Amino acid sequence: MSDEFLKAARQEIQQELDELERITMQCNNDEHILMNSQSIKTHLHKIKGLAPMMGQEKIGELAKTSDAILRHIMSNGPLPGSCFIIIKTVEDMGKILDGLSIYDLSNFKKQVHDKFPQIPEL
Repeated sequence: MSDEFLKAARQEIQQELDELERITMQCNNDEHILMNSQSIKTHLHKIKGLAPMMGQEKIGELAKTSDAILRHIMSNGPLPGSCFIIIKTVEDMGKILDGLSIYDLSNFKKQVHDKFPQIPEL
């Protein structure tokens, strides 16, 4: 990948994360996540596709996991604990993008799978 592409991709991911942070700051509970799920999902979808192309596989996996949770919420209604997970995921993606986090993705995925066993694609 060219440096120019990587720079543009990083800027786009940062913009999507900024917007996700703005949305999730207004979410205080699982019902709020449901009410904002389509908007959140739209931003996650962009990150999910773009991050791996620029070598940010962990960010892509976090977006993919959150996307699966949101799909479940959109089909089945509020999911207890989803607000905390979605907000934490947005924060963690930002830290990874900024190089501030050495992230244990396998531990995160296990915790999410254990918390939400009803979501088979996790």
